This record gives sequence, C-alpha cells and structure tokens, in this order.
Amino acid sequence: MGVVVREKKPGEWWVFVHHHKKRTSRKVGTDEKAALEVARKIEAKLVLEDFNLAKKEATPTFKEYAEKWLATYVKEIRRLSTYQRYQDLLVRYAYPEIGKIPIDKITRGNVRDLLLKLNKKGLSRSTISLMKDAVSGPLSYAIDAELITVNPTTGVLKALHIEADKRGHLDPLTHEEVTLFLRTCMKHSPEHYPFFLCAFRTGMRLGELLALQWADVDWNGKFIEVKRSYKLGRLSPTKTGKARRVDMSDQLIESLRALLTVRKREGFQMGLGEAVEGLFYRQGAPMEQNYIRRVFKRVLEKAGLREIRFHDIRHTFASLLLSDGASPVYVKEQMGHSSIQMTVDIYGHLIPSSNRGAVNGLDKPFSMISNPHPNAPQAHPAEMKKAQLSEIAPLSKTWCRRGDSNPYVGTHTRP
Repeated sequence: MGVVVREKKPGEWWVFVHHHKKRTSRKVGTDEKAALEVARKIEAKLVLEDFNLAKKEATPTFKEYAEKWLATYVKEIRRLSTYQRYQDLLVRYAYPEIGKIPIDKITRGNVRDLLLKLNKKGLSRSTISLMKDAVSGPLSYAIDAELITVNPTTGVLKALHIEADKRGHLDPLTHEEVTLFLRTCMKHSPEHYPFFLCAFRTGMRLGELLALQWADVDWNGKFIEVKRSYKLGRLSPTKTGKARRVDMSDQLIESLRALLTVRKREGFQMGLGEAVEGLFYRQGAPMEQNYIRRVFKRVLEKAGLREIRFHDIRHTFASLLLSDGASPVYVKEQMGHSSIQMTVDIYGHLIPSSNRGAVNGLDKPFSMISNPHPNAPQAHPAEMKKAQLSEIAPLSKTWCRRGDSNPYVGTHTRP
C-alpha cells in the first residue's frame, strides 16, 4: 500500500495511490497542504478497506436485466403463456442482437434496427409489436431502478410505419374440409372426436377447451360457460379475464352427452362415484397442449389436409359463421373478443358481399314517387316535378297498416 503526494508540474499537486496491485491518481490542486490532507484521508480509508480503486460496479447487460425482469415480474404476475412467449422472443431475436449491450447503453437505434430486421425476416406486425413489448419491459424495469431515465422503445414501432396484416395469418378450413377432418378423426382417433368437434363448433381457445369442466355445461340452456384456461398444470383466467357463454349445436350436445356417459364410467372405476371432473382428460389427467397439437397434426395428415395451426380452428369457426350470414356481434360474443372492432378488423373481409343488390331497395321510395304506376312509362329526371308533401301524404296514408304509428310507412301503390 502506498499513498504519495507529488508536484507533477510547478504549482500542480497530485496524489498517487498504489494498493493491491492497482494504481490510480488524483489531481488535488495548487496547495501542497491540501494535497497532504487528501493523502492522509485516502490512507485512512485504505486501512479500513473502504477505498475502492476499481471502477464503479458495471451496469448489467440487457440480457442480464431482461432475465431478471422475466423471473421477478413477468413469471409472477403475467400469464404463463405470456412469460413463455416473451422469453422465446428474447432468446431467439433480442439477445443475439442487443443482449451484451449494457442496459444504460441501449439506444433507440438499437431497437429500431432489431424491429426492422424482424420485419425483413417476414414476421407479422403483431409478432414485431410483441417483440417491442418484450424489449420495453426490462427497460421500464430499469427506469424504476434508476439505471436509466428514459425508455428508448417509446413510439419507435409507430415511427417505422410497419403495415399491420390482420388477414395474412388466417388459414381457415372450409365446411367440406371440416367435415373431412371430423370424419377422419372419428375413424382413426375416435377418443379425440368430442374434443375436436367442440373446438370446431365453439371456436374456443386451446387452453379454454382443456380447462372445461362438466359444471360449465348447461344442458337446458344449450351453452357452455367459459371461465378459465389450462396450460402446463396451471389453471388461469381466460385471455380477456372475463367469462363468456358459447352456444352448443345439437350435434355437439349429442356428442358431449355420450362423452359424459364415458366419464361417469371412468369415475366409478376410479372410485370417485361420479364423472371425472374435466371433459377432456387423458389417463385421469388433463391433456397438455403439445399432446393435442400432435394429435391434430396426425389427423390432418390422415385426412390429406394442409398443415395448419390449432388456433386456425378458431379462425375457421368465425369465418364459417360470418360466411353463412351470422351477425358480427354474435361472432364477437362467441369468440370472446374485447370489442366488435377487433372482430371486424380480423374477419370483416369474410362478411358476405352477396347482398349488394339490397342497396337498390333504397331507390324504391324515390322510384315509386316518380313512377307510381308500375306499367306507366318512366319520366325523365329533368321532367320530374319536385314532390310536395301534400302529394306524398295521401299516398302514404292510403298504405298505412292499421295500428301503424308512423303515417309515412309504405309509400308504394297497390299493384
């Protein structure tokens, strides 16, 4: 250990410290007496092991802090599926690009380049948006710890103007393909037929299907109450956090009644005295998501159908309902969307346009006024007189149905 005071230049006093094979120096000023006082204090601190010659503690890297954020915040507070999705995105895309950068050195440019690279890879805007959230989380966490003062991800996605593609990821099956799938399932995997029929007839999410219990089924009301979701041994609320009711078709009711008989038999064999609590169990335990996805893929192959995601069953349910003329409001309620806007944004292009001719119905009152007699020749618009209320009222009054409160209902003449 050594602390030396030295005049480096005329009138410039420095303190030099050599301690534990580390060296440092400090310029004190022009006063030798002051330099000696500083040296005395440093020497005392060194004796007490209180003088740290090393640089200040290194700021954690983005990867280190992101892992801390995942473990202490996301895993404990958010849904398990959210934790897994964030972790997967960070490991696959963020860590290779910005993982080694100290978290206080992450710039807006780093985030921008990362998101643009994902866009170039062809990832959907929703995935890129989720990636932005996964990067933003640790940075917001660092703000709370006063490691940084601003979050460089703020507004960056909007500034990139990456077009949202709400339709490109949809790959629904047709009525004929659904029928083929279900028939193939009945032939090659009959024990899973009720599960897939329920999926195609209700549009429930995979976790919601796996969490169903017999107490959720209302046989008289012909609906299922969706209250929870299941994944990796854990029950959690639905994605929106709200329960909803989904209607059961007659075919689904028949299939589930048959399944209930099987579950009661299994329950008695297990000594429960009643049906096994869950609808879709395997060997007395809930089916895991990856297991049923493998079954889904096998049935698709057996049926000779293209490979799609299990979630596309949900899109199939919505698209077939809308194509068959169901109200978007009804589809929104069955799907459990948070708003009708979400339903229209995703599936609006599937709403039938075959009713375009109905717009001609708006012309009828005008055409009847201009040509009240079907067999009379049409008048040229330039020759038409401006309709007066006195001319319309008697005609309308003639055709008011008894009990109509509006005297201007039906201005058509009797043929």
